[in-house]
Amino acid sequence: MKKLFTLIIASFLMMNIQFSFAQSWGYAGYGHWMEDISEAADGSIWSVGYGGEMADWSDVLSNYVVKLNTDGTLDWKGAAPIGFAGYAEGSSILPVSGGGAVVLMGYNYDGPIIYKLDDDGVVEWTNESWYNTVGFFYYYGGQITQLSDGRFILGGLSDDLQYHFSEISEDGDLLSNFSFDADTTGGWGWSYFDFQESGIVSTDDGGFAFSAGTNDTRTLHKFDSGLNLEWDQAYPHGTGIWEYNNTWNDGLSKTSDGGYLLSGSSADAFVYAGSLRKIASDGTLEWVKYYNHGASWEEGSGAIELGTDNYIVWTQDHGDQSSHGWVTDADGNEVDSIFIPLPGCNWGFGNGLEVWSAAQTADGGYVIAGRQYMEDCNQRYTILKSNADGSLPECIWNCVWPGDANNDMYATADDLFEIGINYGATGTSRMDMGIDWEAKLSSAWMEEDSIFWYVLNDLKWTDCNGDGIINDDDTTAVINNFGLDHPLNALKTSAGDVPLYFAPTEPILHIGLNKIPIMLGDGINSVDEIYGLRFTVTVEGEDIDAASLKVNYTNSWFTNEETRLNLSVNDADNMRVFTGVVRTDRENTGGNGEIGTLDVVVIDNITGKTEASEVTLAFSEVKAIKLNREEISLAAEALTYGVEEGSAVEDLLASAVNVYPTIVSNNEFTIESSSLLINEIIISDVTGRILNAFSTGSVNKQIVNVDNLTAGEYFVQVTTNEGNTLKKIIIQ
Repeated sequence: MKKLFTLIIASFLMMNIQFSFAQSWGYAGYGHWMEDISEAADGSIWSVGYGGEMADWSDVLSNYVVKLNTDGTLDWKGAAPIGFAGYAEGSSILPVSGGGAVVLMGYNYDGPIIYKLDDDGVVEWTNESWYNTVGFFYYYGGQITQLSDGRFILGGLSDDLQYHFSEISEDGDLLSNFSFDADTTGGWGWSYFDFQESGIVSTDDGGFAFSAGTNDTRTLHKFDSGLNLEWDQAYPHGTGIWEYNNTWNDGLSKTSDGGYLLSGSSADAFVYAGSLRKIASDGTLEWVKYYNHGASWEEGSGAIELGTDNYIVWTQDHGDQSSHGWVTDADGNEVDSIFIPLPGCNWGFGNGLEVWSAAQTADGGYVIAGRQYMEDCNQRYTILKSNADGSLPECIWNCVWPGDANNDMYATADDLFEIGINYGATGTSRMDMGIDWEAKLSSAWMEEDSIFWYVLNDLKWTDCNGDGIINDDDTTAVINNFGLDHPLNALKTSAGDVPLYFAPTEPILHIGLNKIPIMLGDGINSVDEIYGLRFTVTVEGEDIDAASLKVNYTNSWFTNEETRLNLSVNDADNMRVFTGVVRTDRENTGGNGEIGTLDVVVIDNITGKTEASEVTLAFSEVKAIKLNREEISLAAEALTYGVEEGSAVEDLLASAVNVYPTIVSNNEFTIESSSLLINEIIISDVTGRILNAFSTGSVNKQIVNVDNLTAGEYFVQVTTNEGNTLKKIIIQ
């Protein structure tokens, strides 16, 4: 992500969880699952299943349609007002040429329901005039396809153990019905899993293919454009293996060579796996493979072609609710795999995403749909789009960004507040405890018995370094990623009556280091309650060493060393410093007066200058909070200083004091001056914490050992007989 210091105001709605990563994206909404998914010619994604608008599922409907734009953003969603009697479950959705989509609700007591939606979700036609005249209905299944001449064919297994088909015009009129017997003499019951349809697809010659099964085989039937049966083939189950089709999957898809992929489920001694058959255009079986990534109950899902001579078949583990995509070569042998790691409900429902439908996309990738259990242990209907190369991001949902402790999509001084508010809390550590600015998969901190529960239900974001403990160490991620954003962020400022201002001891800045007191509140407008504060100081003036800008916090009415967490991030390119401070004792405080100082080094960089210049200091991006995150109104005041006249000497202190090496690799560095006496050395980190301070006894040269410091940036303040100067070192 880019580094931004411009504020971007955005909103984040929790009703639908939606993130974008390059071409890939994920979408999850209230409801249960998505049963079918497909891409339209314009790149939009259509899906149908169980969904609603309420978190408690009280309005979940079984024919819920969701249409997403090409980038995964919501176009519209909802159940079409079909007006039919009885119960109907959406089982298939088919975007059509000319725009819109046809939806089939095959499971309905009075017959199959079909309706056509335009691109805006408006119903164009339905089959209400004839839906209950066909004399059959479908259980769950029922698939629909459109032939090359525009006719629709729907078909599936009915309760009379026959495969029934209907031919429908582009306007929804019933043209004909035809059927054939399922190859069984058994009753309904378990035979349903053997004989239920696996899918229906149109073929390039104007006809269609239909797959189903028997007690011992999977089957494929090919019809011509006149709806005459051309051929049928039966593919035996593997030795000792029972094979069946899942009730929710469309397991038949086409390949670029005119053939077919037929996916399903299998069981061998009660070890369940996914199955995949590659079938030639004439029905000849090319190969069959079985896939399992270690679970005892792992059923198969959809399969698609991925690029040239590669396929991907999805399996789903009912033990941990995960999904595993096997990427195969042209012969079905595994060459790679894709796993979707989704920490879900930790109260017994497990993790991950169940894939119930898969479809190719025009860019070479795919979309998958199904359900997942989120951290609140409720199901979500889920849609996921891959990148064009078929890859998925390492983190899709339940992600954290190290340094964004308050989950506002931005790393700023605000994040210090959350660390301070929840200081000392412990929870689940991350698998990836890196603090680089990449989305990290993280489990929720759902600890109802924790004393921190009432403050924040989920502290995974606040644990910036992922070690399971909220403490000072988490500020490093905030500092390292300061100013970075990810897709959404919200940062706001406010102004009020309590003043935030500078209080100089003199009306002029001197050459060298100046420490300017920062004040919060005064005798008239005092602070009643406060827990954290953040702001930015911007400096305007030609004689300022921008790299010297730093905010230090003193022991005061606001904080002290025992109750303080703070940071100071220098942005020299824009002559400003970002800062924040928060208490860690979980108690508000009140008062007024000095809370810290601003370091400003004035350089004498114009030889012979006799005219004084001015420097303006201004606050911006000010925010103050109480422990409960209620904001406090502040009024920030700018101040303009004079700068003492030039001395015709170029920055005496800065040039007279030499620190080397500035990049320290052997645990020591040297401070040396030929003209000044070095009296004291103070080393602090970027947060302002003093880590080492000692007197030198008025010497010209001092070797400083830093073997007790970890790698990172540090400030070295050198006090001489002529004043102070500030240097920076980097320890490797």
